[in-house]
Amino acid sequence: MAKRYYWLKLPDGFFRQKAIKKLRKIAGGDTYTIIYLKMLLVAMKQDGRLYFEGVEATFYDELALDLDEEVENVRVTVMFLIQQDLMQLIDETEYSLSECAKMTGSESASAARVRKYRSKEALQCNTDVTGCNEVKQICNGEIEIEKEIELDKEKDNKNISLELKDSKQNTFISLPLVTGSGNYDVTFDYLNSLRELFPALDVEQEFRSMAAWLDSHPRNRKTPRGIKRFITGWLERSQNSMPASRTPQAPAATKNMSTNQYMEATAGWCEGMGD
Repeated sequence: MAKRYYWLKLPDGFFRQKAIKKLRKIAGGDTYTIIYLKMLLVAMKQDGRLYFEGVEATFYDELALDLDEEVENVRVTVMFLIQQDLMQLIDETEYSLSECAKMTGSESASAARVRKYRSKEALQCNTDVTGCNEVKQICNGEIEIEKEIELDKEKDNKNISLELKDSKQNTFISLPLVTGSGNYDVTFDYLNSLRELFPALDVEQEFRSMAAWLDSHPRNRKTPRGIKRFITGWLERSQNSMPASRTPQAPAATKNMSTNQYMEATAGWCEGMGD
């Protein structure tokens, strides 16, 4: 995929916001404010989300490690942001910074080159004399850059098409991701591995429930990075909530099947699941 640049757009009234004023008045408030800004910088490339990956014992420990800040300072900042509705807990492994999307700017590498080139062109146009040859060079240069952008888009589209073609052959179901991120294709290989890890569950039905829930809760959809944590978290909660006497629902006869064998055995009910 083409390289993309991100930046944080701090509004001129940022420090005049009541929540930020209140944060800065707390003892150590300037440190907490800097931690909030560093959190925004991390989240802006992740659709405004922060993730707990289990590297440390708690989310606060892991975020402090990522930000190079003291754990207690991070904990105070997070609790304050949640209290002020500037941060929301999505699930056990995912948090959302509500103002991040408004403060994030981004552009592709090609667009950045065009912007820089046009800025240079504007400076040239401000000179007293612009020769015909210079005008031609500017126009030709802009055309070449525009062509480069189109080539980048074509390459991206080709890569996406090839990935979709390969994945369609081995997809059980697709889970919708956050807007603009497409879908996450659950392969039969991944499905079989989860059926081994959660033998007491009807994993296929759990995936259908996930797809329905994500479809009806677009604001809670996950990023490509966070979707697997969502899947395993969902399955763990489902398995832990089952009665101890409940027996496995998944038919034993289909365990450890190859993709083709599994697809043949389940063709009757999964025929329409790829839509």
